[in-house]
Amino acid sequence: MASTSSGRMAVVTGAARGIGAAIAVALARRGIGSVLAVRDPAKAEPARRDAAALGVPCTAVRCDVTDDADVSALVGHVLEKHGRFDVLVNNAGQIAPIARIADGDPHDWLRNLDTNLAGPYRLLRAALPALARAQGAVVNISTGAALTPREGWSAYCSAKAGLSMLTRCVAHEYGAAGVAAYSLQPGVVDTDMQGLIRQSGMNEISRIPRAELAPPERSACVVAWLADERPEDLRGQELSVGDEALMARAGAAQGI
Repeated sequence: MASTSSGRMAVVTGAARGIGAAIAVALARRGIGSVLAVRDPAKAEPARRDAAALGVPCTAVRCDVTDDADVSALVGHVLEKHGRFDVLVNNAGQIAPIARIADGDPHDWLRNLDTNLAGPYRLLRAALPALARAQGAVVNISTGAALTPREGWSAYCSAKAGLSMLTRCVAHEYGAAGVAAYSLQPGVVDTDMQGLIRQSGMNEISRIPRAELAPPERSACVVAWLADERPEDLRGQELSVGDEALMARAGAAQGI
């Protein structure tokens, strides 16, 4: 059944598949349209089609979050085409390099930080004025690795720890302007990233059977709830789908 468009628009990075694609659909169910910011728009076509089928505008735009010009062009495109920017979901990320600190390539390590931490910063810097005008929301996709070190994941853990603090800084600096910022840990989800983790064989996460991984739709429902409802008491916090009270509030515990 199609939703009724609210006119609100979101940008979801890394939305070609996995959690990002599920977030676009979950937002659409709440009447929020999306611009899917991806490196290859053709790969986002299934997600774009599924979201648009729910009665909201949804387009895919090429954007590499490590490229300043791409990010600037993306934000300009959203404002020119839709006239508003209500929700930013920083979902694009990478796990590589998976290696102990002294064994990995330093260029790959810095590339990880550029994608997982500097990328969200670029989007925030460009979008925050529009988000403040819209009294909008930011949801940064975090991880338990932001708080717990994992062997071989020094770049990923460090970048996500920084992203968690960036969420707090957004809440601190822009909360009074009406911007609601959240970090959400989606748990161990069945995505392509988890495939790379299993192949590495490094640390206990790689040994979790695929059958025990959560579907992307579970965390996507929480992201959409945060973006739509903007709960004041949770702003600036590091949240987790492992929190049963949060899941009950988000209405995501049943059937997902």
